[in-house]
Amino acid sequence: MTDPNQKVSPQLQQFIMQEQAKAQLQQTISRLTDECWDKCMSSPGNSLSSREQACLDNCARRFLDTTQFVVKYFQSKASQGGGDHFQ
Repeated sequence: MTDPNQKVSPQLQQFIMQEQAKAQLQQTISRLTDECWDKCMSSPGNSLSSREQACLDNCARRFLDTTQFVVKYFQSKASQGGGDHFQ
């Protein structure tokens, strides 16, 4: 068993952070796919209609813009010392 007081190497910390970022990105892509598919696809066929293509494009852009806005909002609140009390 490893000693709980033993420090984790900087390389391992970096690797863990990278893997967490990858997992978060995969989760975001999965949510985007689920939400936009449900919103834009009426019945799957051999190809996407121009309406479906436009809907998926707009949905993905809105999803990413909203996600980016929320992340920046919470980062600014945290940097202002309001990390525990977001309003």
